[in-house]
Amino acid sequence: MPACAKACPTESIQFGDVDELRERAKKRVETLQARGVESYLYGADDATSVGKLNAFFLLTEKPEAYNLPERPVLPSTRQAAGYAAAAITAGALALAGLAIFRRAE
Repeated sequence: MPACAKACPTESIQFGDVDELRERAKKRVETLQARGVESYLYGADDATSVGKLNAFFLLTEKPEAYNLPERPVLPSTRQAAGYAAAAITAGALALAGLAIFRRAE
């Protein structure tokens, strides 16, 4: 068990079989909703999951209130665009440097 789960005084951080934790969290959501508390799992469904990270959160407010994106994406899904932008920028800087160098001659 990770130290963060052992040390959490409210037992909010839990560690174990993901399917069991997900079922336990769903029951907690049902309990809170029965008490009139708006709550849902973030990261446990297709709308808010980023794949098999096996981490999810029980929220009582919209994700934005916790500075979380409504629909998260893995950074690696944006790498190709980042590499393309970096290549274009490098090319533009190289051309600008070449133009400055030629003027200096």
